[in-house]
Order: sequence, then C-alpha cells, then structure tokens
Amino acid sequence: MQQNSNPGVKWGIVGGIVIVFLNVLTYVAGPEILFSWWNGLIQMAVFIVFAVLAGKEKKKQLGGLISFKDALKPVFTTFIIGAAIITVYQYILYKYIDPQLVDALKQNLLESTAKLLHRFKAPQEEIDKQLDELAKTDFHVGLAKSFMDFLKLVISYFIISAIISLIIRKKPAQGQQL
Repeated sequence: MQQNSNPGVKWGIVGGIVIVFLNVLTYVAGPEILFSWWNGLIQMAVFIVFAVLAGKEKKKQLGGLISFKDALKPVFTTFIIGAAIITVYQYILYKYIDPQLVDALKQNLLESTAKLLHRFKAPQEEIDKQLDELAKTDFHVGLAKSFMDFLKLVISYFIISAIISLIIRKKPAQGQQL
C-alpha cells in the first residue's frame, strides 16, 4: 500500500456498509429495537472501532510514528464516509421504502420523552408542554433535512475523531524525526 494512501476511505466504506446492515436487521426486528438508545450506542461503537482501525493502519504505514494531524485524516475520513453512506440509506428508507416509519419514530420519541420526564419527576404541566412541542415537530425526511443531519454528525464525529487521534498518535523520541 502506498505511504500516502488514506485507509479511512476503505474503513469508512466498510463501516458504512456494516452500519447499514445493522440498520436493516434492526428495521426488520421492529421500531422498538430500531429506535432504542442501545442500538445507537452499538452503531457508534462500531464506527469507533473502524475509525481506530483506520488510524492504526495509517500509523503502521508511517512506521509506527504518527502525528495528531496524520492520525486525524484517516480517522475523520472513516466517520465522514460512513456517515454519508448511512445518511443516504436512511433517506431512502424513510422517503421511499417505508414512509410510515417517520410516524413510528415520532411515536417512539414521544413515549421515550414522556418516560424520561416522568423519571426526572418533571411537573405534569411541563411534560405536557414538552410533548405538545414535540408533537408539532415535522419529522418527514427531505434532502435538506438529511444534509443538515449529516452536517451535525460530521461536527460530532470530528470531536470523536480528535479524541481517537490523540490516543493513537505516537510522537518520536527526543532527537528522532517523525
């Protein structure tokens, strides 16, 4: 493999495909699983694993020493490509495959919000206010909304990428060149 190749491309594609596969499985399993908090946590963990693999591969390409900047490129690339793949998949799913899934998402969010507010012992008046606001929200998927969701993911993934890159980097010993 070339010294200046970016393993983030490969791992981003693999990660995106794996996340789409997981999404298909949870979609088939039903909305309770698809919209569960732990499903999102599992998907994030999978993305992190692939991002770390990309960073470690780049570190190996560079002979075991890697700067923060050199680690950040493949790690962040992994997240960007994976997020782009999953965004396209979700757009197709919500827009064309199962447009009624938006209603299931909204219902699930209303129920989980109500449970959370009750758990924190919020006053019923506040719970009703929050649920009314949420009920008025338009959850339908369009190109602009999908793009904005993608940009939000990119921002959060950059922060995660920076943390991973700080962990992966390996500075040269005194007097050694990177």
